[in-house]
Amino acid sequence: MIRIDLFDTVLDDTSRKVMHYVNENLRAIVKTLIDFLEDNNDFNADDFLPQNNLRIDNETWTKMVYDLYEMITSSVPRDYIMPKYEYLLYIILLWWEDCADNEENLLPIELSQELIDELRDEYDDEKYNVVLKSITDYNNYYYMFFQDHDFLPDNLEKMLIIYLRSSKFFKEMFPDVDLDEYYYLMPKDLQELYDKEKGICTKETDTKIMYEELYKNILWCCERIQADHTSRNAIEDELNDKLRNLLDSRYYLRDQTRQGVSSRGKQAGEVDILVKTDNFPISLIEALRLSSVNEKYISEHIDKIYKYDTLGYEYNFIISYVKTSDFYDFYERYRNYIISYNYPYEMTSYDIDNYKQFAEIKTIEVNLNRENIDTKLLHILVHIPN
Repeated sequence: MIRIDLFDTVLDDTSRKVMHYVNENLRAIVKTLIDFLEDNNDFNADDFLPQNNLRIDNETWTKMVYDLYEMITSSVPRDYIMPKYEYLLYIILLWWEDCADNEENLLPIELSQELIDELRDEYDDEKYNVVLKSITDYNNYYYMFFQDHDFLPDNLEKMLIIYLRSSKFFKEMFPDVDLDEYYYLMPKDLQELYDKEKGICTKETDTKIMYEELYKNILWCCERIQADHTSRNAIEDELNDKLRNLLDSRYYLRDQTRQGVSSRGKQAGEVDILVKTDNFPISLIEALRLSSVNEKYISEHIDKIYKYDTLGYEYNFIISYVKTSDFYDFYERYRNYIISYNYPYEMTSYDIDNYKQFAEIKTIEVNLNRENIDTKLLHILVHIPN
């Protein structure tokens, strides 16, 4: 599901039902578009994009429609989707409005009387009227799913012009905007000027930034999972689903990917998540749920990483979802175990608690020398409260 801009971060049962209803309308709309694309009637991206002058080909646009559909049908609320998907969703809403015979047909799913009654019981008159109008008026769908409209051509061009005139002033005005995320939505001429302004980074710098961004995004996902009350009783696979759903708006992921050799060394096996960018694999993520420092289970996951990592990724991750009454004691015992662990490559050093923002998330960075290349295994401990 894509989160709607009507409720606070913490969702109660009623707001979840509202969000589910709104996403059901989106699901029906996008499914209709997919049916058009699959009808073999030469319908393609040119038929729903108002002006396909971006550096995204029709095949990629079509794939993005399917990706967007998966985001909408997911049971995990998406707090963030990339600007190119925001743009696509906005364009689909416009396309659907053009397709509809009348306003009554714009929302495919009828709002149930049961949900209307629940809204009236749960909210005061003012909030009830705001929520009801928002979810039953199609025009509001152009605003509910978007924090802003920076992805639209005119708004993006204005931001780019400000950046090209003064990157320092741009950062002061838009401290939370990463223009790299809008790259494929930029007009060609401004895209070239943007590249020139940024300068051509060395491969080493690009790689460092890429991994630092991946690390930051994984930690952000862990924060979201830790704050989600539904995580408390979730099984390991469900927690992995939450992680994957949060991450795959930013990366291409392969879940339960067959790669390398199994832990027994006999046949291909499964890793939890393989992260790819630009269709190139960059990292593996293994995740486990723990209530104690189960050395055998932890060892299996560490060894599994290096059985499957046949290329030698610079960063790999082990995320432990920890349900315990004494998280700090668990952390100390876990730390002592993994810094004395017999890794398949020489451990040159380790760093503890680089990530100090929250007491309920601990990080341990293990540095390994693999064929004279520095690589890292990042252990992230996420306290899941009772």
